[in-house]
Amino acid sequence: MSLPTNTMAATSVEALAVSLRRAALEQVQRTWPEDGGVEGDRIPVTASDSLRVGMDLVLVADVAASVARLGRRYLYRVFTPHERACARLGDAWELSWATDMATTGAVRLDDDSAAYSAQSLAARFAAKEAAVKVLRPRGARPEWRCIEVHRAVGGWCELRLSGRAALLAAEAGITTLAVSVTHEPMMAAACVVAMSRGDAAVWHRKSSSEPKGA
Repeated sequence: MSLPTNTMAATSVEALAVSLRRAALEQVQRTWPEDGGVEGDRIPVTASDSLRVGMDLVLVADVAASVARLGRRYLYRVFTPHERACARLGDAWELSWATDMATTGAVRLDDDSAAYSAQSLAARFAAKEAAVKVLRPRGARPEWRCIEVHRAVGGWCELRLSGRAALLAAEAGITTLAVSVTHEPMMAAACVVAMSRGDAAVWHRKSSSEPKGA
């Protein structure tokens, strides 16, 4: 008696999954050093995912409050010059704050003549958080400006990584990143999708809770 078609398909998929897992494990084992698989204070972890997705939702009012409370220290620590330029609305004296604060969510630094869109800043903040979810750091997370939301000439956005963020992407075998951002008067959201080779042998630093030689 022959198996139903859907059962045969499920069996084939499971066999393929087992074969892929075995190949990934063999790939990692080939990269282990001969001293028990430990290289200094780092341990090998299989990067088996081929697709990663990160999403984040941010209250525009929270970002506006951070700018109002911390001013330049917050704005220049979190956002790159390009991101600040994209969010800049113009000189504060050119804006009518009674209307613009309500319609555009504009924020202004006390020591700066520039005004910025809190919605635009919140969308970029959400994209950075979504990117961190995709990079999956163990331990210290990347510095905010290592992840930049770059607006292309055509108007769409791309992610540009540097520093620790770029290192994490390379270790995970990530070859492609895509980002989409959106914002409304009260909320901003972002989604980041990454494609990974899925066969990279990733070395992560051991946490203090992991015993030596483990």
